[in-house]
Amino acid sequence: MRNKGRAVQVNKHLGKLADEINLYVFHSNDCFSFITNKVDTTYHKHYYIQLTIGLEKQFKCQFDDATYNIRGILIGSNVNHKLIGHNEWQLYMLINPESTLGELIKSKWLLSSEHILLTDDIVNDIVHIIPNKMAGDQYKLFFEKMKKILGKESYQQSNRDERIMRLIQYIDDHSLDELSVKKLSNVVFLSESRLSHLFKEQIGISLTSYILHKKVEKGFHHIFHGKSITESALEAGFSTPSHFTNSVRDKLGMSPRHILKDSSYLQV
Repeated sequence: MRNKGRAVQVNKHLGKLADEINLYVFHSNDCFSFITNKVDTTYHKHYYIQLTIGLEKQFKCQFDDATYNIRGILIGSNVNHKLIGHNEWQLYMLINPESTLGELIKSKWLLSSEHILLTDDIVNDIVHIIPNKMAGDQYKLFFEKMKKILGKESYQQSNRDERIMRLIQYIDDHSLDELSVKKLSNVVFLSESRLSHLFKEQIGISLTSYILHKKVEKGFHHIFHGKSITESALEAGFSTPSHFTNSVRDKLGMSPRHILKDSSYLQV
């Protein structure tokens, strides 16, 4: 049975009681954010940089060679891990590594390590800035404060190959089901092998994996705007709904239905 007293305490940040909802989703251009008490994943890895904060208690995070019971962690892109939330409330942020915040985190925290444990002081600072009501403007303000806590003043734009940045914009602007490495290689006038090598070198994952992540993201966008999982999967460019489900499970460690059950969504 859910601890309603704890739900009230957590949801002073959300402006409502959590008697029925146990996953709040906030989506902006830079990241997906979740406030939830139902994370219990299998081992998985994904494109995003992940920030996880225990709002009240510790959670368990497991890697291939280490296990931690902690209140806060930053996990780099494409790092295999498993999370057990113990039915407690956590904040999760899945941050685009190529965004301003993603570049900041890589340059300040993840240059020499795949993950960093956050101190209690940083965790408490983050919990403290979660607004009393997580609506659009309040979320944007929270996001800006997050940058300062994580060291905004240290941010330096990394040097990116102009062709790769142009390609990322091209992917954002075109239907994902029409994209292939062959077609994209023609866009930037590179061979398929050269493009694949350069993309992996610059972005950290393969081009095909990046396109898959964009499809997953688009699938959830459709779902959170009222379409069924089947409709969303097909519109996002997946050949079948099961392909979407398996991709989500592989990348996020949970099925779409598990993520969506008792969830509330806010576009910001």
